[in-house]
Amino acid sequence: MSEIWDVVVIGAGAAGLRAAAVAAKAGARVMCIDKLGPGGLMMNFGEIHNAPAEAAGLTGPDFIAALLDQATEAGVEMGFGEVTALGAGATWSVVADETHAARAVVVASGLSHGTLGLPEEARYLGQGISHCAVCDGPLYAGQPVVVVGDQGWAVQEARELAGMASAVTVVAETAPPLPNVTAIPGRIIALDGDDGLQGLVIERGGQTMRLETRALFPYVGRKPACDFVEADRDAAGALVVGADGATSAPGLFAAGDVRASAPETIAQALADAQQAGAAAAAWAAAHR
Repeated sequence: MSEIWDVVVIGAGAAGLRAAAVAAKAGARVMCIDKLGPGGLMMNFGEIHNAPAEAAGLTGPDFIAALLDQATEAGVEMGFGEVTALGAGATWSVVADETHAARAVVVASGLSHGTLGLPEEARYLGQGISHCAVCDGPLYAGQPVVVVGDQGWAVQEARELAGMASAVTVVAETAPPLPNVTAIPGRIIALDGDDGLQGLVIERGGQTMRLETRALFPYVGRKPACDFVEADRDAAGALVVGADGATSAPGLFAAGDVRASAPETIAQALADAQQAGAAAAAWAAAHR
C-alpha cells in the first residue's frame, strides 16, 4: 500500500466504469477494481432493451467495451480482486488480493445472483439453473424455460430467451406484459428432475401447479453485494445515499443497484455514477 489513490471504484459494471471515468476526467487518480473483470451483468446481454441513447442498438459487451475505453482514455487504472473489507481512517483501505489506499471510495458492486431460497436449489446449479440468458439460453433452444422476477434484469432476460426457447414463462406476483412470454402470478415452492431440472411447482392463490421446464433463471432474492461496507443501509441491505451518492461514512459513495431504492435500470445506474464519480473526485481534491 505504497501509493494513495484519489478514488478507488469497487465494481466495473456500467455504474463503476462511468463513475471511474467521471472522477478521472475531474482530475482524480482513479483505480477501478472488480473481482472478475469489466462488465458485470451487462456482459450477459444481447441487444440492450430500454437502453439510454448512448447504448441504443448495442449489445451488453459492446456497451461495456465503450465504457471501458472511456475510462482508460481518462486515465483510470483497472485492477482485479475481490474486495473483502473497507477500513476507514486518514484514508480508506480497500482490502482485496492487495490493499489499496484511497481518499474516497465509490461502491458500485451491484447485486448478488438471484436465489429462490429452496433447499434443493444447489443441486440444479449448472444443471438447469442459470443466471445468464445470453450465455446459457442457446443450450435450451426449442425447450421451455422459466424466468423468476418482474423488474429490471428479469424483464431483459425474458426478452432474450423469447427468441430462443419454445416457451418462456415469467413467474412473479406481478409480471409486466411481454410479447411471446406467458406470465404466471405466484411463487415457486419446489424443483424436480433426476437428470437436471425438469419441472417446478408454483403456488398461486392457495393452489399448486406443476410446470415443465428445462431451465430456470432466478432474479428474485438478489441482495446488494456490499457485505464489506459499514454504512447506513435500508431494510434490504442496500446503501442509503444522499443526492450526490454520499453514504453515511465520510468519503464513501455508492452508485447503481447497490444503493437504496435503485430501480435497476441502466440509465439510472449511469446517472448515479455521474453524481457519485464527481462527488468522490471533489472529496479527494479537498482532502489531499
